[in-house]
Amino acid sequence: MNNLLVLGLGLTAQGLFAGRFVVQLLQTEKSQKVESPALFWKLSLLASFFLVVYGFIQNDIVIVGGQLIGYVIYIRNLQIKGDWGRLPYTVRLFAFMLPALLFSFLVFGLNFNWQNFMDNPEIDGLLLTWGTVGQVIFSSRFVIQWLHSEKLNESAFPISFWYISIAGALMISVYAIFRQDAVLFIGQAFGLVVYFRNMYIHYQPILKKPVSLVSKFRDFRLPTLMVFMGMVLFFNLGNWEVTEGSEARYAQISKEMLTSGDYIHPTLMGIYHYHKPPMTYWITSLAYKVFGISSWAARFILQIAILVQVMLVFQIGKLFFENRKTAFYAALIFASFSIIIVSGRALTTDAYLAVFVLAAMYSWFLYFKAQQRRHLLLFYLFLGLGFLTKGPVVLIVPVSVLLFQKISQKTKLGNLFGHLLGMGIFLIIGLSWFVLLYIEDRQFLDYFVFKHTIQRFSTNTFSRSQPFWYYFAIVGVTAFPWIWIILFQAKKILLGRNKRLSLLLAWIFIPLVFFSLSQSKLVLYILPIFPAIALAGALIWSNLPEKSQVFWDKIQFWFQLIVILGLGFSPLLDPRIVLSYKFFYILILTAALLISMRIVPIKSKERAVLTAFLFIVGITAASTYFMGNNSGLVNDQKNVAAFINDELPEARHILVYNRRIPSMSFLMDKNIISLYDGSADLNRETQFQKDDLWKANLINLKDDPDWLSQKMPDQSVLMIKNDGKSPIMVQKAKTLFPNQIELDGWLLFY
Repeated sequence: MNNLLVLGLGLTAQGLFAGRFVVQLLQTEKSQKVESPALFWKLSLLASFFLVVYGFIQNDIVIVGGQLIGYVIYIRNLQIKGDWGRLPYTVRLFAFMLPALLFSFLVFGLNFNWQNFMDNPEIDGLLLTWGTVGQVIFSSRFVIQWLHSEKLNESAFPISFWYISIAGALMISVYAIFRQDAVLFIGQAFGLVVYFRNMYIHYQPILKKPVSLVSKFRDFRLPTLMVFMGMVLFFNLGNWEVTEGSEARYAQISKEMLTSGDYIHPTLMGIYHYHKPPMTYWITSLAYKVFGISSWAARFILQIAILVQVMLVFQIGKLFFENRKTAFYAALIFASFSIIIVSGRALTTDAYLAVFVLAAMYSWFLYFKAQQRRHLLLFYLFLGLGFLTKGPVVLIVPVSVLLFQKISQKTKLGNLFGHLLGMGIFLIIGLSWFVLLYIEDRQFLDYFVFKHTIQRFSTNTFSRSQPFWYYFAIVGVTAFPWIWIILFQAKKILLGRNKRLSLLLAWIFIPLVFFSLSQSKLVLYILPIFPAIALAGALIWSNLPEKSQVFWDKIQFWFQLIVILGLGFSPLLDPRIVLSYKFFYILILTAALLISMRIVPIKSKERAVLTAFLFIVGITAASTYFMGNNSGLVNDQKNVAAFINDELPEARHILVYNRRIPSMSFLMDKNIISLYDGSADLNRETQFQKDDLWKANLINLKDDPDWLSQKMPDQSVLMIKNDGKSPIMVQKAKTLFPNQIELDGWLLFY
């Protein structure tokens, strides 16, 4: 049978099994007693059908043995509830015939390998026994449930059902750990939450008066969000290596900084690299010092930065709204923005800059409310740290907001002496590194101020030009539907002269227009405006009429399903894309959660915010498998580096033709030599070099065209990008090297 079809059966079954307990738990929360909804048993029956077929095809007795027991019990529960007879006759007939058909299939053979079925060579005997026992215990819970229901003549869950569920889930979790099956483990972990919650609700009437989960959880919802989001952010974070581009540069610079011990003069592959101030390199070097040099360590503190931003959005929301629930909505909306997650998937300066901007704004609003000088000084302190992260761009949001307050809202901005003192702190911290380098070399001022600030904004020096509307399109997609809700209410906000919302609109649109005027555009440059979108979106959403909330809730749901379907069918658009079963499983589980949240009655006001977060959680988890399985598409050189390390251990020099590939330096302890042949990528800025040692690793083939044939060192491997743009060099390489291989879009000659 087609492998994709088999995979689809298993993944669909797992998604349905997860969805049934979401339905059960939500119904239970609504009534505050343990429920047994008919939809739970219908989903169970359908999932069991898919999983039995999947298990037989895959020869997995652990799966099949458990499902055949539960299958009949699901039907019986539907009969007890009176819902079985409502199903079409053909469906009921087929459901009854399935066990007999499967039994006939096993008895009469049909070339079925029963011995292989009982003895799966891929699973150790002891592990198979453990997993089987766990599955037997897990499945026995439904036998207990069935006997209990027959006794009551009512479909119900006894308390023993949840005890057995916990025991079985723990055993299967151990089985999943030894089989290194993250998806199976996550599924059981999710189940444990449901089982413990049902037990709590069962005993709750005995312990105290019934309390809804929302009310009980009110004081713990932000910590829970932080813990859960932290788990998602760190999930599979090292499943891919540093990707070529900004991440590889920053990761390698931090590696060289830690190795050399020089924290003032950043270098990239041995050449001074002063494009950005050093804060990001310092933070990353600290992570390397603690955890060792790895792609996981390079991204570690980025995830902390995102969590800090979520916390700050909540705190600003409390100041603005004086309502913890609306502030929590803002934090949840902010956590659901895909661009926030993207900022932590690869090492760049932008997430750290966003933290300092947001911390500065929080300090400013605290000062504005309490008029305490320490908050004002903190405002300037964080601006100074932001300046050390990315230079003058840190001022765009704060200056926009303060000017709007002063000019449009006629607000007094505080004591002049406090501002002067704060500016002194800002200048001392923010300019410290710049002054040190200027003292060493006077040309640094012209280099950074004019080339990397003014020219970056006004010209296309760095080949990052995009149309004016580029950022508006990015925001429209990555902040959907909240930015659209804001836009549709903008006129009403302005006419109503709501000071807080007007201020948030200024925070969003003044910087957005400023960045749109720039000739240099990258997606993450606009990251600092998204807290304002979350805050404005939460406040507007909380006050929308219920009819409007229902409308946007439906729009968001269909948008989410379209994205999930698009990701699932992406290999049809690009055959190079490889998607693992774990990727599909998480997508299906996410879709099941979203659909379940719509089946169970929940207010649109709460459902839209919760599903926005659950959606991005699912996409984030699935994306880690995409990144890990598509190295060539995401510019991850791990397979190339692994091939050289494993198959060519004697190689000492890696020659890279016409490209700068710092990821190879990051991944390998070999000598990387770049061969310049006209590519702008290798126009290195060497004016600050104090000697010519760098020339040994940057060869100019324009000046020395015979270097490869006459001066190439022994034990070299040549890498050429297989993009059809270097046919002459490819032919020359074939005459110089006896072997070649193509890997992830690279031609390797050795």
